[in-house]
Amino acid sequence: MKTILALVSVLMVFLLASCKTNVITFGSTDIDLAKSAEVRLVYDLPVVAGATMNITRLKYNDQMVSEVSTAIGSIFPNSFAKYHVVPQGTVKVDTYTGTTKDVVQYSNTFTVGAGKYTAFIHSLTDVPFVIKDVDVFTYGDAWADTTANIQFVNLFYKADGITPFGKLTLKGRRGAGTTASPYVFINLATCGFKENSALIPYKLVKSGTVWSGTEASMVFAVFDDAGNLLKAYPTSSGALADIVFTGYSLGKGRNYIFHMNGKQGTNYATQAIRLSTITLN
Repeated sequence: MKTILALVSVLMVFLLASCKTNVITFGSTDIDLAKSAEVRLVYDLPVVAGATMNITRLKYNDQMVSEVSTAIGSIFPNSFAKYHVVPQGTVKVDTYTGTTKDVVQYSNTFTVGAGKYTAFIHSLTDVPFVIKDVDVFTYGDAWADTTANIQFVNLFYKADGITPFGKLTLKGRRGAGTTASPYVFINLATCGFKENSALIPYKLVKSGTVWSGTEASMVFAVFDDAGNLLKAYPTSSGALADIVFTGYSLGKGRNYIFHMNGKQGTNYATQAIRLSTITLN
């Protein structure tokens, strides 16, 4: 028994020595914040559902920063965008398609300084629309306030996907649409094409005695410059009709970008109308 204990003790000492001398490390690169910026690329091309416009490779300044293994890919209109670190100044962006990842789809430049930015690709020929992200947020009373903040971006086109639709107003819709509780539209922000608003507070409806802090099943609407609710083709045979955007969930104290993108289209098959969201915090 003494011999076994001695062997176990020697083995434990050996293992401890191994752990101390063989440190596991991971490769990393120091980032100079005085010379760098963070950019996320949002792919807001006005294409219809099912169009083969997906990105399979993304490069900044001729350096690959993202790649997927299939032609379908995971970077496509309305997909989630992640930040990448780039040098401050002029940044060249290239996107590629296809299984070989060598078919150039888009190439252009934009300029950034210090901080975080969102770059929206809304046309294959135009420069990205770039906004500087708010990264310092104003918080109210943690118990009494029930507001989220919304920033509106207008990148919406007419039928051809080239001519801008024009000035749009984002509104929240309240009420049940009944005689007792008719719809009420709450103004949030009005923006022309390639414009963005500041963060606008929007009061959430508190539900129940114990509230999670999130309002679900929220509805938003977009109005044109004449004050008319935006219209879309509801079916392949239906005529233009008023539309609203449903199914949103916003959290108390959270901040969001609502970017209106796509195109109205001349029929059901050619329209691509999206009110997409990005959570800032």
